[in-house]
Amino acid sequence: MKSMPFPRSLPVRIVLAAAALGLAGCGSLNAAPAPLAGDLLSAPTTLNLNGQVLKVAAQPQLSGAVFSVRVRVAAGSAAPNVSSLKVMGMYAITDSGVWKAPRMTALTSGCAAQLCARGSGGAGDLQSGERTQIVTELQDSHGRTYWLRDARTRAVK
Repeated sequence: MKSMPFPRSLPVRIVLAAAALGLAGCGSLNAAPAPLAGDLLSAPTTLNLNGQVLKVAAQPQLSGAVFSVRVRVAAGSAAPNVSSLKVMGMYAITDSGVWKAPRMTALTSGCAAQLCARGSGGAGDLQSGERTQIVTELQDSHGRTYWLRDARTRAVK
């Protein structure tokens, strides 16, 4: 009985098949991974969107075990148009790490033609007087995401 020669391409095929099975088992992410502090700190402090220069001003506040941040996105023009934007997330970069607001609320009172929102949640290790840098995640009506960072580092009050 004559033995069949071992085909040289068989080991390559086995490796490729195993790799394909391994990758198929990875699946996909349901959401984008959380941004790191370096990613957030590289966000711009001004954003030119449709000819309008947007800036964000943040007011971080600590009340007991609850940390909250109020942001106001404003355009430099006399007649700003921020109606196509929504605040989707807020992040605070602190000495303790990155805090993401688990709850978001759109604000209309005292905002006039600006875009205002409040994010709040557990304060964790955050201490009064700690310096924070606030970054806001915006989304336009087409689903595009933009990041905008408050130009000032603020102390938690």
